[in-house]
Amino acid sequence: MAEKKTNVNSLYGVLGLLVIILAVAIYMLLDTRKNLDLVSADLAEKTEFFRVEKDSLEGELRDIYFRYDTLETNNIELQVEMKQQQEKIDKLISVQAEDAYKIRMYRKEMETLRTVLRSYIVQIDSLNMKNQELMAENKQLRNTELRLSTEKEQLQKDKTELEEIKSLATTLHASQIKLVLINKRDKVSSKIRSAVKVRVDFVIRANKVATAGEKKISMRIIRPDQIVLGSPDLETILINDEQIPISASRVINYENEDLPVSIFWTNDGEIVPGEHTVELYSENKSIGTASFVLK
Repeated sequence: MAEKKTNVNSLYGVLGLLVIILAVAIYMLLDTRKNLDLVSADLAEKTEFFRVEKDSLEGELRDIYFRYDTLETNNIELQVEMKQQQEKIDKLISVQAEDAYKIRMYRKEMETLRTVLRSYIVQIDSLNMKNQELMAENKQLRNTELRLSTEKEQLQKDKTELEEIKSLATTLHASQIKLVLINKRDKVSSKIRSAVKVRVDFVIRANKVATAGEKKISMRIIRPDQIVLGSPDLETILINDEQIPISASRVINYENEDLPVSIFWTNDGEIVPGEHTVELYSENKSIGTASFVLK
């Protein structure tokens, strides 16, 4: 009986030990579950934090990306570099940043991109300023060129006017032009039918700025029907780039003083009644004209 009692006591002891072990196991299980819940909650919190952080950083990266789009420059090298930076931003945005290390990497890269962006802004501002300076210089050069061109045109105009003034100043002038008919007795006649010669008298006026020396004086007598009474040897002179016929000519020795001159034309029967015009020329320029009615 004593042995049986001992076995029962031993069984109760083992059962009690098992109950204690079970209780400890249940406690540990509950504690572990509690810790797992805490870890899971912490992990979820950190995951949400990293997501929010990445979204924030991604927004800043997109802002940097669009700021690159707003930068304008004609510098091809800068354009290529900025395009490369935008491609780097695209790759960085595609990275899944789910832990602290990647978030730090993300932030570091973003700061680098921001620094590079600032350097490009400085370079572009500098280039724009230089371009504005060059544009201002070009405008000034164009204005100077225009002013010089205008001055050159004015000088050319002044030169032309001075040459015209000089030409007018040096041109001889004939005054007191008279036309008389001469008969065969070398007497003045008033009738065309008795005239064998025509004499044109005039005075070459004094001109101190004209060149002294021999001067050829050409005369044209133009009939009422605009026919020029020609010379025997068909002389012509160049006037306004055109060769025109003359009636007669003679060479004088001009000494810058008043000089009376007479030129004769032999009547070959071409004179007709009516108004005749006498034109005088020297050195291819008109020096005087007058009209006379012949009967």
